[in-house]
Amino acid sequence: MRISILIILIAFMNSCNKENYTTEKKKGNTLQKIMYEHGKITNSKTYKSGILNAEFIYDNSGVIIKMYQYYSNGKIQSYSYLIKKPNHYVTKIYHKNKQIASEGEGDYFKDKNLYLRRGTWIFYNNTGVPYSIYTFGHDEKNEYIQDEVIFDTVKNKIIKEARYDPAVLYKK
Repeated sequence: MRISILIILIAFMNSCNKENYTTEKKKGNTLQKIMYEHGKITNSKTYKSGILNAEFIYDNSGVIIKMYQYYSNGKIQSYSYLIKKPNHYVTKIYHKNKQIASEGEGDYFKDKNLYLRRGTWIFYNNTGVPYSIYTFGHDEKNEYIQDEVIFDTVKNKIIKEARYDPAVLYKK
């Protein structure tokens, strides 16, 4: 009787342990740690050469609700949060001096590990002053520029304003 209770107790404890666990995937100098609670993914962290590079936070259904990318010094390079399922995010990208570099919306295609901008994006110089506004579209593979406005930040005036029809392929 005592042995069967002990076996049941051990089996129960093992099943509980499997509910909350971490897995690791290593490829070259990249290590990915994936954390699970109650058997569902809650977050993942990617390290390159031992330094935190990216972090993803998931909801109960496995959809990424927050994404962080980090500079090698640990400062945030970008932050994205889900505004519409399954993959529409608002993103802010930062310069190394912590000033905002750009902000706008985009779609993240998890299976392709691909983020494509959409809609209006504002770009800022190192001091946080906006110098251009672009409107992007995409075809789930490439980004296209639909509109472009460029400012002269010294004279405080628009120096270029253009609308592209058809949209122009954005080259990185």
